[in-house]
Amino acid sequence: MKGFTIIFARVIYAITWFYLAPIIPYLSSSLSFPISFSGLVPFSFFVGSGSMQIPSAYISSRIGLRRTMILGLSVMAISSLFVGNSTNLYMLLISYFIAGVGASMFFSSGASILAILNEKRTSTALGIYNSAFSLGGIIGLNWIFLDQHIGFKFSSYLLSALLFISIFINLRLPNHFPNWSTIKDKKILYLGIATSGVWGAYYVIGELFPTFATVNLHIQITQSSAITSTLLIFSLIGGLLAFLGDRGNRVKLLLITSILGVIPSLLLYTRYYFLGIVTIGIFNELAISILYALAASNRGSNAGIALAEINAVNIILGSIIQPIASLSGIYIWVISTILGIIPLVIITKIKQLA
Repeated sequence: MKGFTIIFARVIYAITWFYLAPIIPYLSSSLSFPISFSGLVPFSFFVGSGSMQIPSAYISSRIGLRRTMILGLSVMAISSLFVGNSTNLYMLLISYFIAGVGASMFFSSGASILAILNEKRTSTALGIYNSAFSLGGIIGLNWIFLDQHIGFKFSSYLLSALLFISIFINLRLPNHFPNWSTIKDKKILYLGIATSGVWGAYYVIGELFPTFATVNLHIQITQSSAITSTLLIFSLIGGLLAFLGDRGNRVKLLLITSILGVIPSLLLYTRYYFLGIVTIGIFNELAISILYALAASNRGSNAGIALAEINAVNIILGSIIQPIASLSGIYIWVISTILGIIPLVIITKIKQLA
């Protein structure tokens, strides 16, 4: 497979998504903001990333995929320096929002170049791309150990340095120019809507299961958080299985893996909750990898715009599931399962993209 420099950058990019999560209690104390405001920290990043997916795709059509990817990594590297030097909540939120903007520039451009370099093994390449995100997420969730040893400021500087290294090793990638008209393809819109529930259900589990397990399953919060972390580990495995998409009908495989990546949420009510976490981790990630392959396959340099549109729709619609599910009390997994499955009926509008 070609493009391992992109995979390295994807790992570092993913660290940026997760590295603040475990240290939010410390930031709450050091920056003097209520712990009830802690949700604003990751939210600021999601807003930056989600709102700029489509604009970033347009930028890539004007300056090229490689330049957009490098620009995104540069924005993330600089914003990490400001995150580490934040003196109040507002500075932290603005800095992390800007990091999200940079992330939006990297995601679709990097994936598109990777798909072009591996056009005969698109599913495999994008599966590894997603596995790299899971690996980076695992590292990010454990970044707190660096915070404890060298301090939050210097650990943020280290992340910035790794992002600058990612820039340097990717400077020689081809700079393809996608066609903006790809944004009008209805099949891409259908794919994004159909899988928004699958995307959303995954993040509901990642963010809300620790609290649910503590309150309803009487599991210690540290144990439930560790269990949730295994979601990323098995997601890594799911991404590595994406080569299956290069060997069969991707639309059918997307439907099957999507169902298997959502319905096991119901196991979270039972003593078999760990099996539910494992199954969801593998099949949800496999489904998203197949989704990206469907969007990117046979589109050449236009793959980035297709991926940006899908990711934007996934984030915008999928994020709605979390507040609805959290307000559902004990029915949280029933509601998230229903909302995850219903949009899949739209796949019937997609005849054959593979």
